[in-house]
Amino acid sequence: MSNLQNKSEILLESAKLLDGKNYYPPVAHCSYYACYQLIKHLWLYKMGKSDADLGVLCKSSPREGSHEVLINQIAKHIKASSLPNKENDFRVLNNKIGQLKKLRTKADYEDSNFDSVGSTSALSLSNEIIPILKKYQ
Repeated sequence: MSNLQNKSEILLESAKLLDGKNYYPPVAHCSYYACYQLIKHLWLYKMGKSDADLGVLCKSSPREGSHEVLINQIAKHIKASSLPNKENDFRVLNNKIGQLKKLRTKADYEDSNFDSVGSTSALSLSNEIIPILKKYQ
C-alpha cells in the first residue's frame, strides 16, 4: 500500500468520525482529499507519472488548477482503459468529483453554513468515487 492509499483511508475514516460528532465542515474536506489521494496514487503508480510531469501539464493548462489537470488526466486514463463499464465510471467520476469539490470549497472557504446535509452528501459522493478509483489501480 502506498502512503497515498493509506492517507486516503485515514481521511475517509476521519470524515466518518467527524460527521458522527457533528463537525460537518471538515467532513467535506476529508472526503474530497480521500478521493484526491487515490487520484494522485493512480497518477504516480498506475500511470507511472511524476510530480514533474504534472507540473509540465499544469503549465500548459494555465486556466486550470493542478487538481483539475490531474482529475482530467485520471478521467482520460479511465476512459482509455479496457475494463468493463469504463464509460459509466468516467461519467460518474467527472460528475461526482465536481460536486464533491464544490462542497469542499463551500465548507472550506465560503462564509455560509455547512450542515449535516452537506456532510452527508460529501460522504456519499466519496463512497461512490472511491470504488471507481480503486478499480483502476
